[in-house]
Amino acid sequence: MRDFLEVFKYTFKENIRKKSFIVSTVIILVILIAGMVIPAVVANIKASDGNNATAPGAAASNEPKSILYILDKSGNYSDKLNVFQEQFGEYDVKPLTEDRVDSVKSEIEKDGKNYLLIIENENDKPRIDYYTQQYSGGPDINAVRRILGDIYSTKLLQAENVPAETITKALGDLNVNVNALGKSMLGAYILGIVIGMILFFAIYFYGYGVSMSVASEKTSRVMELLVTSIKPSRIILGKTAGMGLLGLTQLSILMVVGIVTYILVFPRKLTIEGMPLEFSSFTPLSVVLIIIYFILGYTLYALMNAVVGATVSKAEDVQSAMMPMSFLSIISFYLSYSTFAIPASNFAAHETTMSRVITLVPFTSPFSVPARLMTSNIPLWQIGLSLLILIASIFLIGTLSIRLYAFAVLHYGDRLKLGRLFEMSRTEKTNQ
Repeated sequence: MRDFLEVFKYTFKENIRKKSFIVSTVIILVILIAGMVIPAVVANIKASDGNNATAPGAAASNEPKSILYILDKSGNYSDKLNVFQEQFGEYDVKPLTEDRVDSVKSEIEKDGKNYLLIIENENDKPRIDYYTQQYSGGPDINAVRRILGDIYSTKLLQAENVPAETITKALGDLNVNVNALGKSMLGAYILGIVIGMILFFAIYFYGYGVSMSVASEKTSRVMELLVTSIKPSRIILGKTAGMGLLGLTQLSILMVVGIVTYILVFPRKLTIEGMPLEFSSFTPLSVVLIIIYFILGYTLYALMNAVVGATVSKAEDVQSAMMPMSFLSIISFYLSYSTFAIPASNFAAHETTMSRVITLVPFTSPFSVPARLMTSNIPLWQIGLSLLILIASIFLIGTLSIRLYAFAVLHYGDRLKLGRLFEMSRTEKTNQ
């Protein structure tokens, strides 16, 4: 235990003092704070400009309104232009005669400021032809359709001597209250994606740091001194734990600064397209589970990365040696990402067989489960089974990694291939 603690403390102290760690932490903090502050400042400036423009005593804009021309070929809606004017107050609604249609169309095509509605009967029902320069520009066509539909329905009901009170009730808008009982919030969806990506980059880069640490010490011959006094199993476990604590330290700093910045910059509840940006899914239990999955996921990948670092004799060879591990981690992340990054219409994650399988696979569960905790209700048995499989995988892979590490750590010269390393492990005995 004493040997493990010595390696653990040495690894943590050496790496937390490095300029690369300090600089990367500062850069990420600056990006994190700027990513929250800049949008908030821009939004406040826009809101301030809007308030100034509409404040009492402010100078009125000299820019004329866009014109919404209406040509009623059916003759049933000419007396209802006031309804359109009330609905589309930002436009100047004007009637149009047939002889001016071509000139108005040319004007719309050239300038794109005005719009044209032509209403005519087709099979005793109104048909609308809408002319605009850009497909998405101008008055809301759904609102136009609703207005004409209400007028048309009113005329039909009046022809059948239906009382005006009944017509008003029949055409009135229904009150709809949406109550989300599941985790279908936009904030939870965004948080799920962010957490999944943060965990991937943290596990990948801190695991890569373990590999670089082992390779660097082999280059400086420090490893020879360590192995003579400490068992290889204590070295790999101590290095893995030291880099893991370093990762938790950096993540904790980022989380605290991020939460404080969010509270200071966004004191009120945010909405995006009318949807509340809430983080009620971020509960104490979910925080604990996210930390557990980070620790376990990091341990799984770091143990394998330590073996990779031991197979090379020069630190510059680590990048090429890491390719298989890089592919494994990237593929695992994208498989996990596919289960929560494509939401349903209410921003809730799809519960599919694929998402359940990926929850149980040890290489993907550290990325998928924390994200799914934010966006869906995962059954406790899935979480429990996922943790058991992940812990069992760490034990099996850890045992194998320690054995391979013991053979590879004192190898110098050309990079050891995994096939050769397995062959050595079968024919030789380790001193652990």
